[in-house]
Amino acid sequence: MVEIHLKRLLEIGDEDKGYLGNNSLNWTNYVFSESTGMNINNSLNTRFDRNSLFEYCFDNQNDNLNVISAILSWGGMNRKHGKLLCQEEKLEVLYSLVDDLRNSKFKSRQLAFEAFQKKRNEGKLPGLGIGYFTKLICFLAPNLKGYIMDQWAGKSINLLVGNEIVILDNGWVNDKNNSINYENFCSQIDNLAIELNCSGIDAEKRIFSVGGRKKGKWRSYLISNY
Repeated sequence: MVEIHLKRLLEIGDEDKGYLGNNSLNWTNYVFSESTGMNINNSLNTRFDRNSLFEYCFDNQNDNLNVISAILSWGGMNRKHGKLLCQEEKLEVLYSLVDDLRNSKFKSRQLAFEAFQKKRNEGKLPGLGIGYFTKLICFLAPNLKGYIMDQWAGKSINLLVGNEIVILDNGWVNDKNNSINYENFCSQIDNLAIELNCSGIDAEKRIFSVGGRKKGKWRSYLISNY
């Protein structure tokens, strides 16, 4: 890794102050406002942080609809994109993938990525870009150690490694990234975790870098140096 950037990340340390997502119930009610028969649980009436979101997703009493809503709302998905994704026929495709994640059907993070990308390329997952379906992989199958590949983590790994591991278009992770890019990205986070002496998920959290309600020191450094 590029020593000067790694050194700065080490100097900053763990500045996590517990990022809270949007109110998940408000997001879910908006997305499904025109739907009927949806079992929307009042347990979504909260703002999840990472730890509480992992706990919520681990609880099998929370069905697919509610864990999907919790994750996507936590991640700040545009509500209009949520409406596109959550049409009945699209939701059935997503449920099938989520079932496979929750039931440990995927043997690797790379295979999980390939399954989502295949359905996305077929037009069956509108609105669910890589930054969002890797959130589903991360929270619903933590045993795979599949990390969230969004613009901030992607830019951070590119900067730290000194190479374009994650392909970006106008700063955003785009569909040119395939499962090989994703595996390389996750492997670099595993390497970073060794340097930071923490778990992979904590390393990913540190390069996401939100300090309270504003961007953290690492994100400010990233913006200045990318």
